[in-house]
Amino acid sequence: ELAGDPRELQSALYIANSEFTARAYKEKFGIESTVIPPTINPAFYSTPTTGEFVTMINPYNEKGFELAVQIARECAEIPFLFVESWMLDDDHRAEIERTLASLGNAVLESRTSDMKTVYGRTKILLAPSKWEEAWGRVASEAHCSGIPVVGSRRGGLPEAIGNGGVILDYDAPLADWVAAIRRLWTDKADYDRMSAAARLFAERPQMNPDNQFATFMDVLNRAVEGQSLRKAS
Repeated sequence: ELAGDPRELQSALYIANSEFTARAYKEKFGIESTVIPPTINPAFYSTPTTGEFVTMINPYNEKGFELAVQIARECAEIPFLFVESWMLDDDHRAEIERTLASLGNAVLESRTSDMKTVYGRTKILLAPSKWEEAWGRVASEAHCSGIPVVGSRRGGLPEAIGNGGVILDYDAPLADWVAAIRRLWTDKADYDRMSAAARLFAERPQMNPDNQFATFMDVLNRAVEGQSLRKAS
């Protein structure tokens, strides 16, 4: 997806948005990167939650929609909320609505710019992506409200989930996914422990916007200094 080879930029310094991305660039191009995760402003996402739903955001097959449907079918006693992110065309939306209607415990909602309205009703965030995510922004957003994430071991998503949830192989037995959801849904002690861990994980220094900006400025200053030295020589 790159429009060229970054190795040609011999004077450049590089920033990656996850350890996964940094490793990928190291393996592909032999370049070192400074990792700065996506910046999350808790003020946009932190909210009390009624805990009504297991929520999946972006119901595309690349994001694990098919697996999420299987999980919802096995957890007929648990309400599931699917929220549009990438825009759905009319035919795709109709197909998803038909699929969810057959379950009886799942609904689809349109995309929104106010994610508090989503996280404010979410008890568990489900992120069973089969896509090699560079990060997992929705996991970081959910953690701001103490919402645990059950997600897949794909790309940088496990880094985003960390201690604030349960990480499973995408192709793990369906029973494992169902058990993880049911345990968090029904076991208050386990949920409270995981919710506290999610909040704590959201507050780690790596996700602090001030720290991220300081790291960015350090990279920028080193790049400027390097350019000045090359010009002087």
